[in-house]
Amino acid sequence: MRRPISSCQRGGRPYNLTRSARPTPPDAVSGGVRLKLLHRLSVLLCLLLAGLLLGGVYLVGQMLDEQPLVAQPANASPAQVQAARAAAKRTLRVIQRAQPALIRISGTELQALPSLVVRAYPRLTIRLQATPAGVMLAASLRLPQNPLGHYLSISTQLPAGRPLTLTQVRVGSLRLPDRLVDWLLPVGLDLLLGSDQRRVLLDGVQIIESRPQLVTLRITPPANPQQHLSQLMERVRGFSGNEESLNQAWIGSYYQLLLDQAANLQSDSWVSLTHFIGPLFREVARRAPAGEEHLHSRAAIMALALYLGTPQFEQLTGPVLDDAMRRPEPHQRTLLRGRVDLRLHFVYSAALQVLGEEGLSYAIGEFKELLDANRGGSGFSFADLAADRAGTLFATRATADAAQARQFLDQFAPPLREPDLMIPIDQLPDGLTEQAFATAYQEIGGPRYQALVAQIDRQLLALRLYQASAD
Repeated sequence: MRRPISSCQRGGRPYNLTRSARPTPPDAVSGGVRLKLLHRLSVLLCLLLAGLLLGGVYLVGQMLDEQPLVAQPANASPAQVQAARAAAKRTLRVIQRAQPALIRISGTELQALPSLVVRAYPRLTIRLQATPAGVMLAASLRLPQNPLGHYLSISTQLPAGRPLTLTQVRVGSLRLPDRLVDWLLPVGLDLLLGSDQRRVLLDGVQIIESRPQLVTLRITPPANPQQHLSQLMERVRGFSGNEESLNQAWIGSYYQLLLDQAANLQSDSWVSLTHFIGPLFREVARRAPAGEEHLHSRAAIMALALYLGTPQFEQLTGPVLDDAMRRPEPHQRTLLRGRVDLRLHFVYSAALQVLGEEGLSYAIGEFKELLDANRGGSGFSFADLAADRAGTLFATRATADAAQARQFLDQFAPPLREPDLMIPIDQLPDGLTEQAFATAYQEIGGPRYQALVAQIDRQLLALRLYQASAD
């Protein structure tokens, strides 16, 4: 007997009384696959970034140390400074002559050269040592407080008998392959100095022979060393981000103001440095737009250095003076505390502060005094050192930033007097021989020396010009 078809069956098949499920569209399937793929890629990317970060932290940790490779050296003695100066002076003479030449540097001179740097940059220590294979260079830089290490130390060898290069480079505990260094060195110097300056350095210096007591260098200077120096300074100013700070047009304009200020003076008359500085910085206060006071102050200081210092500063500023400006002689009978040399110390130190670092400016003044303490010099003078520090302080106040520069410029509204600019010198030791300096102060950095320098600084900070702008 044939079974009747139920109302729940059609065509012999059961009929689902509930709503039939619709098949998933192909687009939805591919979209879900893409989401899963993106999720997996995101996870992989995060893992990769985490690995790179951890690897970077590990490498940095390997490069940093808890202790310096080069220990802090003893403070420089006059004999050390004299040795370093002799080597530097011979090298500069060869470069200025622009002719290839051999330079011989004794082991003592080589070991003394780092003393010219460490006073300017106290966080940095350097050691140079001659060996039969070449010159060994090691340096340690003290870092700000961090959890990975207190010192970044580098050691390398400058091999003899080859074009200038670096071998056996070690950064912390990491040893860099020589092939990697051969690639990195020119690339790094190109970024830092530019390709022209890199070629001058790498092609112009070669260690011909190295022995423990003598290193012989072949120096091949560029055809125009002054031009290369100016280009190098332009590069340095570009890295500093203060290209406008040495605006040549501003320097020339302020130089012309100094010429005008001297026009009414008799050539044989003696005047104070304040005769020029007062009107010059009152004009800076008048001209400088808001936000550019420190930049105009830098230009005015360099104009002062060109006029009452030396026109050789133009090698660092770039061309400033035209023929009409060069024609009048600067008024050389300009004094500070009754002395021409103090005026020069003040002006040079202020210019060096604009061009470089405060530590460098202080260090150059100290080393000049140590050199004078050697035979043939004028003797160590704390009066000269006070003028150096006054010049550096003056430039620091005038150029630190726009707000401080404006406050400093406001102090020139009243007439400027020498007691506003420089402390008295009658109580400062002067003309000390090397032996007298060693007997009284032992060395630069010694307790008695530092105490007297600190006293000089306190007296300078108490002067009206610097006191108000320090607030």
